[in-house]
Amino acid sequence: MEFSRNLKKGTSGEDVLFCKQKLLELGFYGDHITTVTKKTFGADTLEAVKRFQAQAGLTVDGIIGKETWAVLFSNTATEAEPITKTKVTDKANAICSLALTRIGDLYVWGGSGMTNLSDSAIQAKDEEYARAIAFRDKQYKYGFSDLLGHDCSGFISWLMRETGIWDDRKNCDGLWALCDAVDRNELIAGDFLFRNSATNVEDETHIGLYLGSGKVIHDKGRDVGVVVEGINQGGSGYWHKCGRCKLLYQ
Repeated sequence: MEFSRNLKKGTSGEDVLFCKQKLLELGFYGDHITTVTKKTFGADTLEAVKRFQAQAGLTVDGIIGKETWAVLFSNTATEAEPITKTKVTDKANAICSLALTRIGDLYVWGGSGMTNLSDSAIQAKDEEYARAIAFRDKQYKYGFSDLLGHDCSGFISWLMRETGIWDDRKNCDGLWALCDAVDRNELIAGDFLFRNSATNVEDETHIGLYLGSGKVIHDKGRDVGVVVEGINQGGSGYWHKCGRCKLLYQ
């Protein structure tokens, strides 16, 4: 296949898949990517391209232009140099382990470890209380008996309180402020994933906890509560930012 156009995040086509397969072959994707079948250029491919460009001494812009294409498919293209990942701390392991015991908990706006899940308590917190109450009733029907209520940032805050990391409660913006940014291919268990506002990239509106092996746990919403999903469950661009909480490495 010959170069015919610039490829960047959001592009799709056979040429995108062709490049993705080459990047995978050379080892430039994160550990959680073991196959590539889709023809779309997403967030994981963006990181892989940037990593390839940096190693090859090219301009690191995440765009597969004529020069990047030529080097990628040349005889001089080399395999990715291994990424030395930070060792996961006991604190990071602790919040991941605790999080896994809370699968099925409720999403209640403003909640962070709520134990009173009566109709009136939920209604006092959440304007969309009917959905949260309906999900609570379904969980009780399925045999859940020790449910807690959180919103997405409240869930992370609760995990950190329960494991003795802090005695606080912050929203998504506040949790992002505690982090150093990391690339997707640098993710380790205990790192945070964030979604931005559609209108302001500096406004974090949702948070999840990376468990390792391409899995994320988050309090997703009123209809599903706390769930574990693949990092690309909502598409490779679902999570916009990755952060490593400095409190877990003190």
